[in-house]
Amino acid sequence: MFSVGIGMLVSVGCGPKLGGKVKITGTVMLDGSPLICEGEGESFVNLSAQTGGKGGAARFDRATGTFEMVVEPGDYIATVRATDGFEVEDEKRGTVTPAKSLIPGKYNSPGNSDVIVTVSPSGGEVSIQLSSE
Repeated sequence: MFSVGIGMLVSVGCGPKLGGKVKITGTVMLDGSPLICEGEGESFVNLSAQTGGKGGAARFDRATGTFEMVVEPGDYIATVRATDGFEVEDEKRGTVTPAKSLIPGKYNSPGNSDVIVTVSPSGGEVSIQLSSE
């Protein structure tokens, strides 16, 4: 009975099944320092697969610039949304005032972002390097 239990443990493994995905932890950096966003607003990281596979998305911590995500290993185009406040909709006037972006607009779209993130088969730490220029 003991050997059957060990055999099942080895074949099943320990920990959650990620289906070929790995856990990454990362930091959004702006000009070499963690992106710290005071107050409220949007704070998202998106990874779009360069090979047409699935990507991933996560909120980043506004106080530290850090995030966690589970994705498949590979190369991704990183996009980031970081705002001061939220968009405001005025239904009477039919207008929307967008929130003030804390980073250059090119990082909001996979078609414009030049930030590539490589996720290794073992996961681990990644860094998303943005520039204010």
